Parts: sequence; C-alpha cells; structure tokens
Amino acid sequence: GSHPLEEAPPMDELRLRMVSSHSVLGDFDSNLTTMARHCRDAASDDVDMICFPELSLTGYSMPHSRFHPLEGDDSRIGAISDLSGELGMAVCFGYADSEGHIVQAMAENGRIVGSYSKTHLGEREAEAMVPGDALPVIATSKAKVGISLCWEAHFPEIVGTYALDGADMILMPFASGLGGERRQSSWDRFLPARAYDNTVFVAACNMYGDNGMGVEFGGGAAVYDVRGFRMASAEGECSLTVDLDPEQMRRIRRGRYESMRDVYFLDKRRPELYGRLEKRLREKSW
Repeated sequence: GSHPLEEAPPMDELRLRMVSSHSVLGDFDSNLTTMARHCRDAASDDVDMICFPELSLTGYSMPHSRFHPLEGDDSRIGAISDLSGELGMAVCFGYADSEGHIVQAMAENGRIVGSYSKTHLGEREAEAMVPGDALPVIATSKAKVGISLCWEAHFPEIVGTYALDGADMILMPFASGLGGERRQSSWDRFLPARAYDNTVFVAACNMYGDNGMGVEFGGGAAVYDVRGFRMASAEGECSLTVDLDPEQMRRIRRGRYESMRDVYFLDKRRPELYGRLEKRLREKSW
C-alpha cells in the first residue's frame, strides 16, 4: 500500500534554535523585548526556526496566567508575526488566550501559520485552564511540526499521532523548575524514546529564572535526532542551535532499508492487535 507520508512535502535542511529564556508573569513588553532580541540574534546566525518556552509571552504561573489573556489579534502577538516576516524565520512562542487555553503558536512570513492548545493539563493547570482537543500538525516552509507542552512529553500517544499525521519534528517547550543535570537526566530518560519510536526530531527548551511570583524555572535545552541520539544540549539560560538534516529520516521512512537499524517502526505496526489498549484507555478500567 501507499506509504502514509508519501503525499507530504519533504522536510528541508533546517537550522533550529531552542531558547531557554526568562519571562515575567504579565510583563508582556519585557517578555516581547527578550524574545525580539533572541530572534534578531538568531537571524544573524541564519536560523530558520526559533522556539521559546511554554507561555513565554505571558509568563508561567498557575493559576495566575489565566488572568493575563491575549486575544489572537493582540498587538504583541502581531509584533512577533511581523518579526517572523522581517527576519525570514519561523517563531514558535506561547501565551494564554481568552478562553483559558495554554497556546503555543507558530509565526512565519508575517502571520500565524498554526497554533496548538495544550491538551493534557497538569494538576494545577487543570484547576485554572481549559484543555484543547486537537493535535494539529503545523506546516512551515521547511518542516511539518507537532507541539507537545512540558509534561505532555510523557504521553507516547501524542507524538505517535503527530508522526502518523506527517510531522517531521516535535517541539517541546517546557516551564519546569527542574534545571541543570537533573533536567537533562530527566529528558534523557524519555525524549529519546519519543524520537526513536516515531522517527522524528525532538527538540526541547525550558523556561529560566524567576517568574515574578517567586517561582524559579530551571532552564536548559536539548535536541535529539530521529534515532533518539542527543545531538546537543545546554543548561541554564541558553540558546541551542542545531542543523537538522532530513536525509536519515527520509531513508528510514522510504522503507528501503538494508538493516534493521534503518527500519521504519510505524510501517510495521499491527493496529488490529491494539484495540484492547484503546478500549482500556477509554474505559479507564484498570
């Protein structure tokens, strides 16, 4: 049968920058200034796509982020869209919207080309925010992107769904207090699996510093290739730039492999055997 990704335009070579930056709750102008500085710095390094942490424009504090919402036509969101056009770069950033969603949006060519509303809320988030109900793959000029926010990285089904819908890479913006070696050790336990099982690039970045409400975020960034190997990582407040080459992903996804190390796992699944898993998930009967 036809390969599930045959119809998708191929990913181009892509220079990606993951930013661990500082945001203060509700201080939109300061947060925007920080993001604009990072974007201009990235443009001088020929970056194609830059990604900021969860709620980077709003600032992350639960339940308080809910009380600092932005409408889609807000001038601060417009400023990031304008930057994406001016600098020729895709910009992935986060904010809280007026419906109570934790949104991560993608701007490119002067407009918002797609957005994701967090579907799996943490316990404190669930008391204040509203979950989204879709896992959209966002098409940019050089890659198709799925977004997974913070602890959503623990759900294999999210990345599996994105991969089956044609995503080339998964961006994982975090807002976590864990930092340094503990942050990297945590990521190294499960992010390689998200990449390896689904033949996608996985890239994470975490918020850094005091959120203005006395909570400290731990920072850090990391990128993993389609076989789950860590390509690069950095700790604390940082910018991590990685060149992504889609050739290995194309070779695996084409299905013409000479050894099992290049097999495309999603092609070998037997969904008829997994109905019990879906049934149990729906019933929560364990």
